[in-house]
Amino acid sequence: MRVGRWLVVVAALWSPLGMACINEPGTDRTGRRFMADDVVGNDLVRRLTNPRVENRYWVKEARRIAADARKNPSFESLSRLGIVLVHFGKHQQAARLFMTIEARYPGHHETAANLGTSLELMGLDAVALRWIRIGIKRNVREHEGTEWLHARILEAKLGLQRDPQHLDSRSVAGVNFMASASPPLPVSYPSGNDGRPVTPYELNRAFHYQLQERLQFVKPKDAVVANLLEDWATLNLAGGPIENALALYPLARRYGAPETALGLARRRAAS
Repeated sequence: MRVGRWLVVVAALWSPLGMACINEPGTDRTGRRFMADDVVGNDLVRRLTNPRVENRYWVKEARRIAADARKNPSFESLSRLGIVLVHFGKHQQAARLFMTIEARYPGHHETAANLGTSLELMGLDAVALRWIRIGIKRNVREHEGTEWLHARILEAKLGLQRDPQHLDSRSVAGVNFMASASPPLPVSYPSGNDGRPVTPYELNRAFHYQLQERLQFVKPKDAVVANLLEDWATLNLAGGPIENALALYPLARRYGAPETALGLARRRAAS
C-alpha cells in the first residue's frame, strides 16, 4: 500500500528479490542452503512490523517539504506534501490534495495510487479501488508490478462488508494450495498488473511489497492481512526459505488467522 514514489527449483526464484542490500542464507524444504538476497525469518518479520526508515524521513522532513510546496507548488512538491499528510494520519486532507494534484497535473499514475491509498485509509474502499485500477491502467509497472494485489485486497474488504464470512474459504491473493501439511507450489496463479498470471517469484514479491507497506497502517487483528500472511507463509513453505514460513505463520496468527481443519500448527510443524 505504498503512498508515493514511494522445493529446490523455486528457491532460486527468491534470490532476485533484492529489496535490501543484505544477503542472508535460507534453507529450502529439502535442507539445501542458499542465499536469499534479502533478510529472512525473524529479521523479515521485524522489518515488516517495525516503523520503517522511510516513515521517519517523511516526519523529519515535514516542515521543509511543506515550505517547498508553498514556495513552488509543482507536481513533485505537492505530491511529497500529500505523502507527509498520510504519514501524519491526515488522510482526508491528503485525499483532497491528491484530487487537486489530479486536476492541475492530470494523468499521473503516482497520483492515482496515492489518492487510492488515502481514500482507503478514510474507509472509502469502493472509490479507492477505482483509483487503484486507474493507476494500474496508467502504468502497468505500478508499484513494481504488484498493485494487482492491492486491488484484490480492496475487493476482499468490500466482500467482507457484504458478508463477514467472505474469506472463510477464499484467498485474498487468489492462490490455492493443496490441503496437506507440506503442500507443493500452486498449479495456477492470479493475474498480475498486465493481466497475465504472475510467476511464483512475482507472487512472493507482491506479498512482500504490499504487506511491507500495509503493515505500516494496519495493526492486529485484521482478517485480510491474516489471510495474506498465511498464504505468504505457505508459499515460502512450498518453495522459499523455510525460515520465512516459520516466522510468518505466527504473525498470521497474531493478525487473526484461524485454525483451519488442516491447521496452521501442522503446516508450521512441517516447516
